[in-house]
Amino acid sequence: MNSKTLPVLLAVIFSLSQIPVAMAQQVSSSDWAAVQQIQTNAKVVVKRKKGDDIKGQMIEANDSTLTIDHNGKPQSVARADIRQVYVSHGKAEKGKWAAIGAGIGAGAGAGIGAIKYSPDSDDSGIYVVGGLLIGTGVGAVTGLLFGQSRRERTLVYSVM
Repeated sequence: MNSKTLPVLLAVIFSLSQIPVAMAQQVSSSDWAAVQQIQTNAKVVVKRKKGDDIKGQMIEANDSTLTIDHNGKPQSVARADIRQVYVSHGKAEKGKWAAIGAGIGAGAGAGIGAIKYSPDSDDSGIYVVGGLLIGTGVGAVTGLLFGQSRRERTLVYSVM
């Protein structure tokens, strides 16, 4: 087999293997009864047709509106204005993502520092250490911020 065709073949196989996953994520439910069955105080994310998101805790849903507790205040959204409703599960894994970010940042920082290293200079070894420290810090903070927003969501209602 030609060395150029193997990467192309692997890319095509990988792309085709992702089709069932993509199809599963596009499953939509237009049954408003599913929204009405969401437990009180469940964390929900409401995506409105005008493009903004509202996050809060479920209060109630009737035939025409959905009411959630958004930042301590009840907020009602008309059913006609809702594009999607998600239920958010689990806790944010800030520590996990901070550790991943720290590892990636440490590797990147040390790599950048190693590029600046020169055996002809006595003090160029500080670049590797400095890059490692700065990369670890920046990566940990970035991972923490990313992990703070990551929770598993289940699509409950969707209208396109």
